[in-house]
Amino acid sequence: MEQTVSLHEHWSTSRKIAFRFISIFFFLYILPFPLDQIPWLGDKISDWYSDFWNSFNHWSVLTFLGMEEFPAGSPGSGDRTENWVQITTVLVITIIGGTIWSLLDRKRISYARLWRWFHILIVYNLAYWLFVYGFIKAFGEQFGNIGIARMLETYGESSPMRILWTFMSVSEPYEQFSGWSETIAGVLLLFRRTRTLGALAAAGVMLNVFTMNMTYDVPVKLFSFRLMLQGIYIALADKQRLLSIFLKNRAVGAVDWPPFFSTPWKNRLLLAIQVLLVGYIVVDQYRGSIQYEIDPDQPRPALYGIHDVEHFVINGDTLPPLTTDTVRWSKAFMDVPFFGGRQFFVIRGMDNRNLYLNAEIDSVAQQLKLRPPRDTVNVYSFDYRWTEGNLSLSGIYEGDTLEIQTKYFNPDDFILKSRGFNWVSEWPYNRGIPYK
Repeated sequence: MEQTVSLHEHWSTSRKIAFRFISIFFFLYILPFPLDQIPWLGDKISDWYSDFWNSFNHWSVLTFLGMEEFPAGSPGSGDRTENWVQITTVLVITIIGGTIWSLLDRKRISYARLWRWFHILIVYNLAYWLFVYGFIKAFGEQFGNIGIARMLETYGESSPMRILWTFMSVSEPYEQFSGWSETIAGVLLLFRRTRTLGALAAAGVMLNVFTMNMTYDVPVKLFSFRLMLQGIYIALADKQRLLSIFLKNRAVGAVDWPPFFSTPWKNRLLLAIQVLLVGYIVVDQYRGSIQYEIDPDQPRPALYGIHDVEHFVINGDTLPPLTTDTVRWSKAFMDVPFFGGRQFFVIRGMDNRNLYLNAEIDSVAQQLKLRPPRDTVNVYSFDYRWTEGNLSLSGIYEGDTLEIQTKYFNPDDFILKSRGFNWVSEWPYNRGIPYK
């Protein structure tokens, strides 16, 4: 039997109170969306909103937390001190605002119309972020490619987040599976008939993301938890039918949602706005995702690989490979170019610390030029040559004359890259094999 969503239904007191608090909280939390999606104006609105919260959070931290200076942080973290201050502020405003609203609007029969607008706002915000993170994973770009530097690290040298990033980047098909799961959930949310399915899928996907963030200390805990709550909240709009299907084993009918407006042209205009908004978001995120896509078939640089230093001569003196030496190199390596085409030659000291230098290779003259990042003055030139597959370097580095002999190791021979996928395995291949 078909059910019709009534706009004149009498809500219970508890339902009205819950809506007041929930709507204030989520509305404040998801701002400036959707205003920040307006072409040409959205960036300015987003900047104004961010500047306001940055100033307020700065003042709050120094005033209420007793800190002498505002803690520096990275935009890549969503769990900074200022994020916790902001969410606390939103909760305080929610409590105060919800209480005042409940006292002043006690006789309201329901918030059916307002709830529908709020509901669609939550839907589109969740779909937007599912597209943001879904597309970048689907194109294998969120976690990047596992590079030589990371393969040279030990597990003990890696943070939990680093291990998670390595795990995800090693298996690009799994990363793409995760991305398409988020993207498909976002698509399902956009249509009324599939919205509940999309909400359940989104809640499940984000529960997995939130769990990984919690267990691997990824600083996006607050944000992923919010997206998971949004998925649950959207699904709860169909809670009675879900309970009937999954717990009571009863048949349910379709739900007829009335149009937002009684005038047909207004509904058509709203539909057009929704289509344009969704189209803009999808195209914008798609373009942003492929912008940083790394070509797996890009040519490797001439000195690609790991060069273990066997002989290190500085100013005519040969230095033995002592771990206490602060001058000698342990190895050098060159990976495929980073984002933006930046090429690095990496020097690893005897203490296993890496020094990244911008590199230019002249394969015809067999010359390597190195320059420290953000240094436009100092340039170190080396002549190089390959002898029986091994690399020799000679040149002046930081005022010292160096003569270096290395032994080459191909990173593709690492077990992490060479093992691959196998349908048939007589024994679990759970092992580690050192490259030296």
